[in-house]
Formats: sequence, structure tokens, C-alpha cells
Amino acid sequence: MARYGILTIAVGVALSVTSCSGGDDKAPDESKQSSTPATSPAPSKPSASSDPQAADKRDVLTAYRSYWHEQVKAYSKASVKDTDLDKYASADALGRAEGDVLSLQKAGVVTRGKPTSNPEVTRIDMDRQVPQATINDCLDVSKWISVNRKTGKTVPPPKGQLKRYTTTIEAEKWGKQWMMLKVTSKARTC
Repeated sequence: MARYGILTIAVGVALSVTSCSGGDDKAPDESKQSSTPATSPAPSKPSASSDPQAADKRDVLTAYRSYWHEQVKAYSKASVKDTDLDKYASADALGRAEGDVLSLQKAGVVTRGKPTSNPEVTRIDMDRQVPQATINDCLDVSKWISVNRKTGKTVPPPKGQLKRYTTTIEAEKWGKQWMMLKVTSKARTC
């Protein structure tokens, strides 16, 4: 189950996963957030004229935000049915999300709210046969809660659950679509 730790921690399902104590309960400025889950304001990184990869980085982040949007949709009903999760994720990233959905189903839990995020493309290589990118993100799950599916009552998060933590995402561009392949959580606050 540790394999599913990041997303299990994120939704607060009371399962046997490794977590750290501590954390920062402050949420990012929500007024700057868009209406899609796990999004952040437009990056104030170098402009397209000074960064020749700006458009590619923007495309990676758009796919990443869509991946999170579909995860939030799946977790809110404990089902991947009628989601486009497999359009944005494959391999480990898709397996983790599907595993978390199964854990939610077994626990009788769904989620409400959504995480916020501050992703940044830290590496991109468009010169490969299959372009690759790495995204680093700070997820804030303080407003993403777990509730009992039948009663609607809040399920308390595991003791010591981080409210904000870092993740690293490996992505590849398959044809015209960026796919999230691997999600690695870091058991530290950001």
C-alpha cells in the first residue's frame, strides 16, 4: 500500500501508509487559483521570447492540470468510470490513481473539495524521439477532505498527515498528448 501513499495521504484515507508529522496548514492564496483542481496561477517564468520551450512547458502543465482534474473527479465518486484519467495518465501514475480509487471504494469513502497546486516544469527534453519532462509540485490538500460515502460525515485524516507536500512527476509526449507516467511523493512539507 505504500505504493499508493501520496494519493492515499492526499485524500486522508485511514490506511496503513507512511506519513510524516508536521506540515504547514497555510493554503496558497486561493484568489489566484483557477476553478480547476490542483491548478496554480499562470507561471511568472521567462516569456516565450526568452524561453524557447515556454509553449512546450505550458502544454505539459496543461496536461498535468487535466490529470489532476480527472483524479479529483474519480476520487469524489470513488470510481474512474466516466473520467478521462487514462487520457492523461499511464503506467505508474494511472495505476496509483486506480489503486487509490479501489482503496476509497473498500473504505466506503469519497472526497470533497480539491487540492491546490503549484507545478513547475523543471526539465524538458523535446529533442528525444519521445519527448520527456519532469514536473515538481507542491500539493496542498488542506481543503480536500474525505467523507463517509453513506453518512457524509468527515473522516478524520491520519495523525501526522502532511497538509502540503512535494511531488515529482515524470511525463512523456505520446503523439500530441503529454502523459503522466510516474508520480513520486516526497515525505516533506513544501
